[in-house]
Amino acid sequence: MALKWRLCGLLFLATTLNYLDRQTLSILAPTLQRDLHMDNAALGWLFAAFYYAYTFAQVAVGPILDRVRLRWAFGAAVLVWSIVSAMTGLVTSFTELLVFRLLLGIAEAANWPGATRITAGALEPRERALGNGLFTSGTSIGALIAPALIFAIATQLNWRWAFVLIGLLGVMWFALWAFSTRDPKLESVWRYEVEEKPVQEKPAKASLWRDVSEIVSSTRFVPVLIVAVLVNPCLYFSVNWLPTYFAQQRGLTPGAQLGWILTAIYLGLGVGNFL
Repeated sequence: MALKWRLCGLLFLATTLNYLDRQTLSILAPTLQRDLHMDNAALGWLFAAFYYAYTFAQVAVGPILDRVRLRWAFGAAVLVWSIVSAMTGLVTSFTELLVFRLLLGIAEAANWPGATRITAGALEPRERALGNGLFTSGTSIGALIAPALIFAIATQLNWRWAFVLIGLLGVMWFALWAFSTRDPKLESVWRYEVEEKPVQEKPAKASLWRDVSEIVSSTRFVPVLIVAVLVNPCLYFSVNWLPTYFAQQRGLTPGAQLGWILTAIYLGLGVGNFL
């Protein structure tokens, strides 16, 4: 397999882990509510903390990743969010859990800006849609395998080990990333320039506000923004609250039965996205 596609495979695994880490709380929410004595309002704050941190962190993460060495910056982001996920298994209170959700949101914000920039540097323009589609499919795979995997760990051990073991998968990914990206042929990827100015043109002074204004003024930006604003809240609301809904309103206990129902829903989501 070509080196560039192996790189896309690693990005796919990182994105899968990204969704596994963020979904662990949602899937185990009924159990955590019981053990940590949290009501639905507290659970809502935990979900909100992650998404607010995730959203606003991207404003800072994007410009940073444009200006640093991507190999270690992206790898470090995955390592940090994996350690945060593992340490979540040690929490004893709502406040501690809230802090870890904030940290998880900040660290996970690097996944999409970093991965899309890496594919842009590794792939030819005609290959980038496929490369982006490949690593983005990790969201569907992560959501699909999360219920069975997390419930299996929580049933055999306990909910704390679910956070710890899922987090350790990210540490293993980092070791694989560090080993697999040593090839000197990838040097151009880590130093990739999105746009090369002609020699005779004097390069404009780098400005974050100029970059933002160019994006916002694009005719393609507003339609994409509208679609995202309308779709994402519906998706994330459902993904976050379905396990709690089935436990509280349908009387399903966390385990194999609830796991199969959630898997069927996420499978439908994946097939629907593909179609």
